[in-house]
Amino acid sequence: MQKYAELKNQIVLITGGTQGIGEAMADAFAAQGCKLAINGRALNDKVRKVADRTNALPVMGSISEPGVSSRIVEETIAEYGKLDVLVCNAAGMDMKPFLEHPEEKWWPQVNINLSGHFECVRTALPGMIRQKSGTIILISSFFGTLGWSNASGYGASKSGLLAMGQYLAREHRKDGVNVCIIVPGVIRTAQLQVDADDLGISYEEVCEMYARDIPMHRIGMPAEIAGMAVFMATRAGGRGLSGRHVQVSGGDYRTTPYYV
Repeated sequence: MQKYAELKNQIVLITGGTQGIGEAMADAFAAQGCKLAINGRALNDKVRKVADRTNALPVMGSISEPGVSSRIVEETIAEYGKLDVLVCNAAGMDMKPFLEHPEEKWWPQVNINLSGHFECVRTALPGMIRQKSGTIILISSFFGTLGWSNASGYGASKSGLLAMGQYLAREHRKDGVNVCIIVPGVIRTAQLQVDADDLGISYEEVCEMYARDIPMHRIGMPAEIAGMAVFMATRAGGRGLSGRHVQVSGGDYRTTPYYV
């Protein structure tokens, strides 16, 4: 990965930064010499390994719970004195047909994917405005740009996150704050097991099924999303892409679902 000298010593907070795409982003930003805080639901051996490897501050708690998002931002600022880059990556997904989806499972997706990140941004923005600089990177999803069977809660929340980013970019460009949105395609993470379970096939079978319709003939890797996030954190990347959503999908561009 290209090295960007301007990112050295930048303070970066990554929600959901302890596994999958978030872990890859923690590794990528650490390689740039950034100072990290990584969020996960609870401190365990896996989180400790990621934190030790990246020299990151663990800021624990589920952002689906009121007040947790504000606290993890405040803990990061208390430790490092400021926040330069906020990566809103934590996600929750539960798949069921809309009329069969109980509210107690539908709403937690919205609370994690959208409401929790709303609170993160609300807490981080005042400091970024004061320092006249900052980057907010929102991780949306293909499911937030198209209809997909059995994924109404996830899709609605990821679509809301994408729209929120577009409005934030316009509202705060005068403050020197860039807001960029990544729309990952199909990425090899543990979350694909949810898709596999919904379709009644194995994890590897769902990977192969999705890969058939991708021009690169493979699903994406977390490091590819991380590389885009690092570029967006630079001056050139942030200014050039603020207010835009970028699909990182191996060339796949969908407007309607293939799998129904």
